[in-house]
Amino acid sequence: MNRLAIVEYLSNKIKYTEDQIELIKAIEEAKGEMEKAAHYFEQVSTPELVDYAIYMEQAAKSRFIYLLKEAKDKGIRVDNSFKHYEEDIV
Repeated sequence: MNRLAIVEYLSNKIKYTEDQIELIKAIEEAKGEMEKAAHYFEQVSTPELVDYAIYMEQAAKSRFIYLLKEAKDKGIRVDNSFKHYEEDIV
């Protein structure tokens, strides 16, 4: 996942606080963790490692869902073109 691709504003140019930006970054990190776990799952064949891969994927998914709920509760909305620039922090 390219972090620079995460950093563009929505069309209405919302100003995000530093806390909101950190939450958005955490969501992107959790999404990346889910993708890594899914890729790892595809690569392993040993039963113990398959169990570990499933655990990793479930943990990443749980974190991702939690962070999405937090963002929703705080009214944070972004799309794939969200960009963060230091001057955008209110």
